[in-house]
Amino acid sequence: MESALVDVSIHRTVAYRDIAAVHYDGHPYAARRAIDKLIAEQDLDERTATAAGGGSFQTLAATRKGARHARAAAERHGFDAGQHFCAGWGRPQDAAHDVAIYRAVRAARAELAAQGATLRRIRLDGELRGIVARRSEAARVRAGKLAADAERRRAASEYHLPIGPDGKVAFPDAQVEYTLTDEEGRDTFGRVNIEVTSPHYNGATVAAKAAAGFALFGSNGRAARNIVRHLVRAGKAATGPDTNARGGSNRPPPDLFEI
Repeated sequence: MESALVDVSIHRTVAYRDIAAVHYDGHPYAARRAIDKLIAEQDLDERTATAAGGGSFQTLAATRKGARHARAAAERHGFDAGQHFCAGWGRPQDAAHDVAIYRAVRAARAELAAQGATLRRIRLDGELRGIVARRSEAARVRAGKLAADAERRRAASEYHLPIGPDGKVAFPDAQVEYTLTDEEGRDTFGRVNIEVTSPHYNGATVAAKAAAGFALFGSNGRAARNIVRHLVRAGKAATGPDTNARGGSNRPPPDLFEI
């Protein structure tokens, strides 16, 4: 149960069915019993969300108590001590997208694990935006606008966040930090920036996200095919995450259900 609580708290909003599949092998009775226990202990809340195409699905979020328990358990589950944990619900209209981010991160983690990489930390876009904003604002208060701009660029560079021609920082939906150990025992640190696309992304947007070095994952099968179509037209490869945190994915995260 602890690993499921950690997973939910890291990602803010997660579909019940995803947690059942990942942590309880899709076994409905075991999943329901374990999750109900976490709800009874006031570590998790459950809520019905509305799917973009109609219908509904069950989602989970950690309570403040649950986030504290998850933080205490982080290192036991392979996360760095600085891993951020979320409590409470995001905006109802974002639920489907939040659920898709979780599935994209799980897919990226599986691809990285297949390469022998070790997961260290997961950051959502809100955490990344906060880091850059706080550093930029502190510089502005200390030394003015030019210093703020320089610090914003410095922070973006440190966190592998691309800066567009317009000077704006491009933030992914999530970022996965990992280490990869070579044959001589040396560790290489890396990050993968993950972007979940919808079927409505146009060619220019898909190409821009890929050019920024984001690993692209479709929110469903249609969105994944859309990525491939646009990248093929643009003459770009559609590959999975690599150790340079570049590329995209030509398949959706595990398509447990359409949202």
